[in-house]
Amino acid sequence: MKAFLFGIAAFFFGLIVWLFCHDYNLNHMHYNQLRTVVEEASVAAALFTDSQAENEGNIVFNQTEGHKAIKAVLKSMLKTDENLNPVEGSYWQEQITYKAYFFDDSNTTYPKSFTDPETGFKFEVLRPSVVVTINAGKARYTMAGIIDDTANIRSAAHEIVGW
Repeated sequence: MKAFLFGIAAFFFGLIVWLFCHDYNLNHMHYNQLRTVVEEASVAAALFTDSQAENEGNIVFNQTEGHKAIKAVLKSMLKTDENLNPVEGSYWQEQITYKAYFFDDSNTTYPKSFTDPETGFKFEVLRPSVVVTINAGKARYTMAGIIDDTANIRSAAHEIVGW
């Protein structure tokens, strides 16, 4: 009987370890994907500039179009609806939120030091740049409460080079 109970305990311990490793690796994969998404979002937002200001030798971002581009990237790459709520088949469970910071010739004196308040991401703004921070919410863990429930937040910046 002692061996049987020990076998059952070992089975459950192994199951818990396997679940933890599976959940952790799955979250790690999606967290790395989030890095790619935030980089693509910052690049997409930086593509939209004011052509009139460019004719005058300045780079000024069109923030309205930049936000639309960020939402389009998030919608396609993170499988969300128009309000950035995850749809069926998405790893994420909570509404995706983002913040975009536009540093251009209309609102920035270079160089400027920037620190993201959510992530502590430090960036030295030397040229027109777009910084995007995405908060995708908590990871999808099977044993919620046992594992750390911190949010998955990533930041990335894209600066206009050759300006």
